[in-house]
Amino acid sequence: MNPFLMSLLLIVGLVVFGRTLYFKIRLLMALEPTDRADQIKERLKNMVIIAIGQKRLVGRKKEWASGLMHGFIFWGFCVLIIRSLSLYGEGFVHGFQLPFFGEEYILGYLYICLKDIMEGIVLLMVLYAVYRRAVLKPERMHNTWEAYLVLGMIGVLMISDLLLDGARYNLITLHNNPSSLHFFNNPSFGSEFIWTPVSVGAGFLISGFGADTLEYILVAMFWLHIVTQLIFLNLLPMGKHFHVITALPNVFLKSIGYPHEKAKLLDLEDESVWEDESLGINHIHQLNWKQGLDLYTCTECGRCKEVCPTYVTDKPLNMRDVNDNLKIELLDNADNLIKRAALGATLKNESDPDKIEATKAAMAELNSKKTLVGEVIEEDTLWACTTCRACEQVCPVTIEHVPRIIAMRQGQTLMAGVYPNELNVAFKGLERNGNPWGIGYDKRADWADGLGVSIMAENADVEYLLWVGCAGSFDDRSKKVSQSLVKILQKANISFAILGKEEKCTGDFARRAGNEMMYQMMAQENIETLNNYKVKKIIAACPHCLNTLKHEYPQLGGNYEVIHHTQFIADLVASGKITLTNSLEGSLTYHDPCYLGRYNSVYDQPRSILESISKEGLTELDRHGKESFCCGAGGGRMWMEETIGKRINLERAEEVVDKKASTLAVGCPFCLTMLEDGMKELDKDEQIKTQDIAELVANNMG
Repeated sequence: MNPFLMSLLLIVGLVVFGRTLYFKIRLLMALEPTDRADQIKERLKNMVIIAIGQKRLVGRKKEWASGLMHGFIFWGFCVLIIRSLSLYGEGFVHGFQLPFFGEEYILGYLYICLKDIMEGIVLLMVLYAVYRRAVLKPERMHNTWEAYLVLGMIGVLMISDLLLDGARYNLITLHNNPSSLHFFNNPSFGSEFIWTPVSVGAGFLISGFGADTLEYILVAMFWLHIVTQLIFLNLLPMGKHFHVITALPNVFLKSIGYPHEKAKLLDLEDESVWEDESLGINHIHQLNWKQGLDLYTCTECGRCKEVCPTYVTDKPLNMRDVNDNLKIELLDNADNLIKRAALGATLKNESDPDKIEATKAAMAELNSKKTLVGEVIEEDTLWACTTCRACEQVCPVTIEHVPRIIAMRQGQTLMAGVYPNELNVAFKGLERNGNPWGIGYDKRADWADGLGVSIMAENADVEYLLWVGCAGSFDDRSKKVSQSLVKILQKANISFAILGKEEKCTGDFARRAGNEMMYQMMAQENIETLNNYKVKKIIAACPHCLNTLKHEYPQLGGNYEVIHHTQFIADLVASGKITLTNSLEGSLTYHDPCYLGRYNSVYDQPRSILESISKEGLTELDRHGKESFCCGAGGGRMWMEETIGKRINLERAEEVVDKKASTLAVGCPFCLTMLEDGMKELDKDEQIKTQDIAELVANNMG
């Protein structure tokens, strides 16, 4: 077409894009380090399934239509990469084709067919996307001019390419190809236009024009497509559609082996971290580069807020806005952060104490003047989070929200000494008696009186340690669950014991509330006790204890095989060690605990148990499984007042009532408390019994 013009456009477009991308990458590299280079095979698998396969969009039943719309637009762009390269080549060489995609290869014909159909589909999807935004207007969506601009540009790309091929088709078939335009025509595969029905249709729409006009249309559409594509490429990094570029690497770099980045084990004995306020996240430079990439990648789709139990119940937590506010703060401080990182790099080779101090002072001057909590994010927003991970589960680009929340809470609790006042009682209870209730630690095993339960101090020669947890030891309602679980284990002749007064809180709630000092104190004492008894296998009745013992204690040298009691009971049933009678009357439903489901992927075992004991089978709640709705107690919220908006447990209890269930099964002491309280508030506690799965099994064993 015009090698000079094509060269000019490519040079300008790619240089500007490269410069923008270089700056964005430099900014990421100026943030704190984190290691995401392990398990490459698993990362590639995630990228294929989640990012390329669009699993979290297409796979959601609630949004299959919009999921397919987004999926087809993305897949269309993937298919059109080859076409784009061919067009760029055409700008230099007449009839250019990539290797193996020419008219002598069947692959070339298969590709032009796929490309042609995908362009038609993408154009339809763009029209649907505009209709959805302008007419349907889903509440979660953020309607902006940018979205319409991008959809318009995608539409222009599809239309220009189809009209280009349509004009070419007409010139060849109707006007005897006056400019000797290249087209596929193989005796084995036929003419190109047999394979391109959408382009032929586009040609029909402009078939009334003469040869000269068609020549003009062809040239105009060619350059319109090229220019639009290069402008589009350079617009992407400037707004939320940067995710088109960053989504694939963000999914590739997602956490492996655990749903998100684990809370950082802080070195509390290092005096320097107290001096430079680097405990937790207090300022924007303390984000790590993956957290910065998360902010780049946020699509502002609003799925996070739609499933967030706090947002749904009118509390001031909107993860989309949190991401946006943090991204604005990051970009506002970009130049200073890059300079700060450059200064930090010089410290590695500096030995002069005076120069080191001067450099540190210069770095401090480049810090953001804003503290994240209070100036960028409101305190009520930070403390509203239940850490349920519903937002992370539905995020199509695998953004990890919760670790940032916990790290900012660490900054507030440890550095600023600012946290909800009601946590003081629970913290004091932990410090004095090893449990948030503050009940004397010597009473921890009172619930087991008369049950014949072994204590590790008396007999440590057992296969399993039953980790009772604070609720199972001190809460009157949860004590019944502990007693039921003991009944089951004894029925199955399981060799087990408890720690009794030597057991302390795992520290889960302290860590989620940002009190890393209290968490480490609890964890180290427990690990010392467990290791002294050479404990290898643990049964936990609380998902929060399970999660902490299994995933976080290894950071401090506590490595154990930990299993939830519902998993263990399911194994007992499968092995025939206990039998269940199908005797439970009335309808039965199940509430998935967040820390059992979304954190530890335990969904099937509780359901298999419940199916075995209910005459009518299991009726699922509308929000269940991976999209279960939180009870409101996680993230330390069990020990905080809920004074803003509607109570989360009430929202969930109403959902259970709507299902007209007779029995609500749970697998977590926090869920048991919260949902039973919800039933009482609705005056439904007599009609709907809330019971732990262990209680149901104990009452329905053969």
